[in-house]
Amino acid sequence: MLPSSQRNYLGQSKVAIYHLLCIISGAWCSQVVVPKRVSAVLGKNVTLECRVEVGTNLTLTQSSWERRLPSGSVTVAVYNPEFGTSIPPEYINRLYFRSPSSHDATIVLENVGFSDIGIYTCKVATFPLGNTQASTTVNVLVEPKVYVSAGSTALIDGGNETVVAICIAERARPPAEVSWESNLFGKSEVQLFDDVNGTTSTQVRYIWQPTRHVQGHELTCVVRHPALQSDFRIPYQLNVQFAPDISVVGYDGDWYVGRENVQMTCKANANPPAHHFRWIRLDSEMPEGVEIINSTLLFLRPLQRNDSGVYRCEVANDINLRSRDVRILIQDQSQAERSNSITVAGAVMGAVLALFLIAVFIIVILTARKAPPAAFTDKVIDLPPTHKPPPPYSERAPAVPLGVHASQVAWLCQTRRGECRLERTDRQRPPPARPVRPTMRGTTQQRSRLEWVCHQSGSDRVYINHREHYV
Repeated sequence: MLPSSQRNYLGQSKVAIYHLLCIISGAWCSQVVVPKRVSAVLGKNVTLECRVEVGTNLTLTQSSWERRLPSGSVTVAVYNPEFGTSIPPEYINRLYFRSPSSHDATIVLENVGFSDIGIYTCKVATFPLGNTQASTTVNVLVEPKVYVSAGSTALIDGGNETVVAICIAERARPPAEVSWESNLFGKSEVQLFDDVNGTTSTQVRYIWQPTRHVQGHELTCVVRHPALQSDFRIPYQLNVQFAPDISVVGYDGDWYVGRENVQMTCKANANPPAHHFRWIRLDSEMPEGVEIINSTLLFLRPLQRNDSGVYRCEVANDINLRSRDVRILIQDQSQAERSNSITVAGAVMGAVLALFLIAVFIIVILTARKAPPAAFTDKVIDLPPTHKPPPPYSERAPAVPLGVHASQVAWLCQTRRGECRLERTDRQRPPPARPVRPTMRGTTQQRSRLEWVCHQSGSDRVYINHREHYV
């Protein structure tokens, strides 16, 4: 006996040769075309396609469907072009030909059950060629029942990791593919449970540590299964319980003496909702003329200076009690009035400063104009430091020649200035006769040198530079 692989190869070769002969001869061939597999959903209808291709020289005598059972093959439907259709009693109420003809032998099976699983064969009888057939396998799918349930414990803000929600695809054949879609950093755990009739239930638990910031966000359970035409999606909204988150509105920081119709309202974001509100004053008793209406602290009179203080709002829900403190400062003036006062004071100070700068500028200019020029006699002997270069030769006084002492030059210059002054005073009268002063040897030559220096300088200033060997 040949191995099964060789037998399958020979069978496929025969079918290929038969199709090739049909293509070549055309008129003497018939062909039956059915899908290899058909998936039927439990409790729904399934269509078994059978297309008949009959040559022009052939005549269709009959088409039928048979089902293969362990005990043998049984006929479930027959179509005869001359006598019509025939359905056995066990299928008469849920099986029929869709549109019987010489080219179509398709049947529809209603309310499919597990007992309908098996192999079905479409047979076509032609004259004079005989029978041609093709088989298809029917598999029954069970569409899962999908639902989402919450975890066993409530989600509390700041609690430990817990099961947030469970997505269940119940009694599916084959097992459904279940997953969670979320932007949270949780994790999923998959569990499978076998049921009757070869079905399987799939449960996927989503585990996460609850936090109040994702209250109201959605998770999405996604189920994929061959019996479903598209992905089945079920949203689930998170319900995280948390203590009240309190905010106080109404105090704008510009409360001043005499302001009217002011109030503070305590607002709370809580899950479950807050059911207790209370206003108290921490630093003293609640002032008179103040009324508490639900969560609002209302001043029924103009504000006073002693209304300044610390006020506390307390809010509670089923989770916890929370409070928020507000420090109120009552000013003597409104913020607008204080801003105007500051603006006016700044303008006055700016004007005063500007006038002061103008006065200083004027004084400096007038002082500079009235200052006398520097006198020639104010000059003194200038001995420049070693790091400062000496003045140019054109500006220097005549140097004292070597061998002449500076005191002698100064004495001579002062004597000459005195004589000049006397000469200017007594210019109208003739000068008195000068006594001839005795001179020592060499005095005439030395005096002539002194007179030359005094004459060149025109004053008693004498430039002395030791580096040039002048005395």
